[in-house]
Order: sequence, then structure tokens, then C-alpha cells
Amino acid sequence: MKMAASIRLPTVAYLACVALAAFSQVADGALPVAIDVGHSKSKPGTVSARGKPEFEFNLELARILRETLAAQGVPSLLIGDNGEMDVLTRRTEAAARQGAGFFLSVHHDSAQLKYFDSWTWQGAERRYSDRFSGFSLFVSRKNPQPDVSLDCARKIGSVLMQAGLRASPHHGENLPGENREWADRAFGVYYFDDLVVLKSAVTPAVLIEAGVIVNREEELAVQEPAQRAMIAASIARGLSDCGVVR
Repeated sequence: MKMAASIRLPTVAYLACVALAAFSQVADGALPVAIDVGHSKSKPGTVSARGKPEFEFNLELARILRETLAAQGVPSLLIGDNGEMDVLTRRTEAAARQGAGFFLSVHHDSAQLKYFDSWTWQGAERRYSDRFSGFSLFVSRKNPQPDVSLDCARKIGSVLMQAGLRASPHHGENLPGENREWADRAFGVYYFDDLVVLKSAVTPAVLIEAGVIVNREEELAVQEPAQRAMIAASIARGLSDCGVVR
């Protein structure tokens, strides 16, 4: 199968501009951002084209995001980073208990089984799908602050696109397990009203699928330090632009 289009990596100048813009809007006394590490060790999520569990991708990006926010003076806390938090409502409860002002759930994406092919990687047969690539963002109208959630998702999507990434449309397909309603197609935002961590959060909440790791090229791209740094910086800038951090 034909490989997906090359993934654009950020320039040093872009990262510097994003960091400076976000830093300039941070004020003392900001409520912490809860960074939820999607999935767990026992429920690791999707498996990448080369056999790496999604939980590991999520944890690595969440740690970079926390470092990025800390460098800008923004407090944050990691939820589920020990890999043992299987009950989803405990994640939002932990965020509320620790006084978070925003809930961001970090994930990496897959595709429907009909789009998968097989290949051999390091002597093992693996499943992959190069059909889709890009990020996706999700919000719930059952969240207590749906308008703020949507605004922040739009802002994050906008900054990611300014960095050269693209949103994936595949969750909008009319297929079982997909068929998500667009909240704002221009910025890659979908409604997922019954997603537990979004509707049970007491603060505005967004879930990000940072890349499609069953895509063989994107799996490698999202593990590049520069790519992770760009995604983290874009999220921080988006949260600044929507007023979550000032």
C-alpha cells in the first residue's frame, strides 16, 4: 500500500514563536491543567504498526506537555501516569480533587479493522493501516462547560494546523464505531458526547488523538522529539489562546 504523505516537522523558529506567545499570556495563580494519560498497562489501547502499545505513546507525549507547560510557568498534573487507573471516572475525580482548571486527555489514534493490512516487522506479523493520518479532537456537550471545551479544541486545532499538521476526517465516516458528528470540521473537532472522561469532568475538557499510530509513517513521526515538542507547544498555545492559561 502507498505510504502516507510526508509528515512536516516543525522549525526551531516556529517552536520559539509558539513558546514565547504562550508564555506571554501566562499569569500567576493559574489553576493546574490536568493531563490525562489515556489507557493503562492492562488496557493499553491500540497497538502501533510496529507493536508498541498506545499507552506508551500517550505517556511520553503527556510528560513532554507537562515539561512544556512548566517551562511557561503553567502548573499541571499527570493523571493515570502510573498505568494503573482503569476506572475512567477516577481520572476526572482525581483532577477535581487536585483543583484542576482544565482536563486534557492525551491519546493516539487507530482505524477501523476494514482498513487494515498485514506486514512483517522484525520477524513478527503486524497489522497496519496507512490510509489515514493526522490529529483529531473531541468534546462532549454533556460536559458542564461545553462552549469553553469547544473553543479550546478549536484553538488547539488551529495552532496544530499552523504548524503544518492536518486533521483526519475518518471519525466522521458512516461506519459502526465512527460516524461522529462534526463540532468544527475546519479544525478537526468532533462531538463525542458520551465519552466518559469528557462528560464526567467538572471543568472544560478536550480529548486529543495526536496522530494515527497504525499508520507506519506517522507512527515514526509522532515519536520524533521535534514532533512531540511541536505538538506539546501547540497544545500549550491553544490553551493560552482560549484563556485556560493566561
